[in-house]
Amino acid sequence: MKRLESLTRLTDEDFRKLIESKRSFALYVRSQRDYEKIKEIFDTDVVFPELAKAFGDRLEFFWCDIDEVSLADMGIHFAPVVVLFKEGKLLKKLEGIRSWAEYNRTVGEFLC
Repeated sequence: MKRLESLTRLTDEDFRKLIESKRSFALYVRSQRDYEKIKEIFDTDVVFPELAKAFGDRLEFFWCDIDEVSLADMGIHFAPVVVLFKEGKLLKKLEGIRSWAEYNRTVGEFLC
């Protein structure tokens, strides 16, 4: 989690406000409870802040713990997942760990 310290951690209330305000943003959903069981969380903890460095001048980046934010109504039931929201609507989910090229391509296309 140390790598994520430079990014804003969302509470359930923060997340709902972002959706209601129809903002566009990237959200990394992780699980501290499952951190030891799901090794992909460690990898995504490393990758997501790098995405924020690469695209942070054009998109907001946030993270949350799946056990603290209600996401089931959006079809998000497990971590890790990187989710892209456009104007408050879920546009794309990248579940599990992906290649750096896939993250770059997906976020780049999202911004076009």
